[in-house]
Amino acid sequence: MKIKGIAGALMLVLLCALATVALADGPGFLWDGSHWKDMSSDIKVAYVKGIGNMADLENAAGGSGAAACISKGFVDELKTKTVGQVVAEVDKYYKENPTKTKTPVITVILERCTKLCAPQAAGKK
Repeated sequence: MKIKGIAGALMLVLLCALATVALADGPGFLWDGSHWKDMSSDIKVAYVKGIGNMADLENAAGGSGAAACISKGFVDELKTKTVGQVVAEVDKYYKENPTKTKTPVITVILERCTKLCAPQAAGKK
């Protein structure tokens, strides 16, 4: 009985390891408007907090280059907004631009909620 338990645990560990490797090989994934419309308010808040947290981490790491610049700007700019305001801006963008659902949520946040990426004119997008 003990051997079956150990073998089962080893199989579970092996299965998890293989699943992790398989997932790591896949292409990157950006949430866009088609995903955003199906999210609950709690998930939207968690998403915004998560990218804010990642920006805080990158900012604290003190790196250089484009990623560090974007993270620092993101953290500095969003200090003046609540998470609810950011979520409302993203909701508003997708409502006003129903043909732009393939625009990544992070792009919408950078364009609508920060000065890092100036909003593009409606006719140019």
